[in-house]
Amino acid sequence: MLFLAVGAYAVGAYMQSGTPKKYVITTDNYFDYQSAYECSGYSVAYVLRCMGEEADGLTIYQSIPYKNDDGTVTPGNLIKFLEESGYNVTLCSGTIAQIKEEVSKGVPVIAFVRTSPKVNYYHYLPIVGYDEEHIYAADSLHGYVNTDSQYYNRVLSEEDFEAMLDTGVYWENAYVVFEQE
Repeated sequence: MLFLAVGAYAVGAYMQSGTPKKYVITTDNYFDYQSAYECSGYSVAYVLRCMGEEADGLTIYQSIPYKNDDGTVTPGNLIKFLEESGYNVTLCSGTIAQIKEEVSKGVPVIAFVRTSPKVNYYHYLPIVGYDEEHIYAADSLHGYVNTDSQYYNRVLSEEDFEAMLDTGVYWENAYVVFEQE
């Protein structure tokens, strides 16, 4: 048991030492804003544009066949849609350090979060950067925009982001990783 604990600590320490302390994806892109429960499509479109594809959030949302009655899309159904569309994606569960490690590879990660630390509305949020205290996002909910950076439009403290990741549903700390081919 001690071996597993030491091994887990070593992996975490390696990830933190190998991950830059600050990183922002600077690919040309734009912020697109949803009008209803379309964040699944808008977040995917943002990531695909970072990967060099033309993509429209509403068009992608309308293409997703696996919606709940209220129009929302579960993480598992989003993964199913993306895989059927030919993308190599993985639904992960992990820590902020692991999300930072993925973002530092140059492709945004889509986090499944609550819209804010104290609100239980669920949301897909592209994570595009970080520093030692903050997470930078490309939010499709215009009401949460709090900065005018060219590369991100929402800055969250790590503490707030961690609270938002704790959705209490689906996987703990769920996020979607796109693999570049």
